[in-house]
Amino acid sequence: MIRLEKLAGKAEFLSPLRAFGREIQELEYRLDPLTGHVSVICRGRSSYIMKHFSQDEELLQELIRSSRPNCPFCPGAVEQKTPKFPPEVAPEGRLRLGDCWAVPALYAHADFNAIIILGPEHFRPLDRMDKALLKDGLSLALEVLRRALRAYPRLKHAAVVMGYLPTAGSSLLHPHMQALAMPVPFNRARDLLEKSLGYYRATSRNFWADLVELEAREGSRLIGHIGRTWWLAPFAPSGRYEVLGLVEDVPDLLSLSGRDVECLADGISRAPRAYAAMGIMAFNMALFSGPLGEDSKAYFWPQVRLCARFGLRTSRLSDFWALPVLLGTDEVLEAPEDYAVRFRKYFA
Repeated sequence: MIRLEKLAGKAEFLSPLRAFGREIQELEYRLDPLTGHVSVICRGRSSYIMKHFSQDEELLQELIRSSRPNCPFCPGAVEQKTPKFPPEVAPEGRLRLGDCWAVPALYAHADFNAIIILGPEHFRPLDRMDKALLKDGLSLALEVLRRALRAYPRLKHAAVVMGYLPTAGSSLLHPHMQALAMPVPFNRARDLLEKSLGYYRATSRNFWADLVELEAREGSRLIGHIGRTWWLAPFAPSGRYEVLGLVEDVPDLLSLSGRDVECLADGISRAPRAYAAMGIMAFNMALFSGPLGEDSKAYFWPQVRLCARFGLRTSRLSDFWALPVLLGTDEVLEAPEDYAVRFRKYFA
């Protein structure tokens, strides 16, 4: 049985903006129903913070202009400036599907690290991040992970991640994803897998199936349903404007069907369009599952998570500060029930 727990809080002080009259700011603490992770909902603060999500257009255009000549992912440079996979992974050196390329990362973050180059355009606004391009990119990511597992069977723990713009951690502007595989789980994936398995052992039920049933019945955080993918605003978001996508009843990433990949690409393309309509350009994404080649669907479903990041601005303010970095806690500017309303129309 899933419990949705929240606790009301408030901060009080004498504000110089009110001639030192008493100001009360209402807060809400929410517990993630699986992990117990605490999110702090700070309603009414988005109008103050949203300016940091917007872009300095002049700065962005200068970055586009200055980074294009030496970009290794642009047409004509890929085959000259990017590494090749070893023959046990890809005898052809690099993989290509449509306008997307898969090449090794020059500086690896894991035992296996592929870069998935998303098309020839050096910069692509979020409202033009189309599902066909993302489908090819995701298909290519899964293919290189399949080959990596065949060549290195111990690399069972995988993820496909994306950072869009430098403020989301991307050192190169050209749109790309990364496919990573390691012999040990990524921390967040491990926590979710362990908690999901514990829930299954205690209840003989799949937490994610129960969550979808609850959210579909309650309705306020359900964003959309495409094929067998479900899209939600989490009850206790761990990132700003976080969107969670779940693929129903699939053993692992490598078991995703072509239709599943198409539905994932469709949903992933819709979330950035919603971000763009809010004036947000930078975001992060992570797609992961249980161990590759193992059947975890009884207790865990493959999932993708997206969240917004601060924009490219001359102020250079970072949203990666002490609370999220060292204490694993951060403030959420709007309740998920509120921002789900804006996202839902992009999934209609």
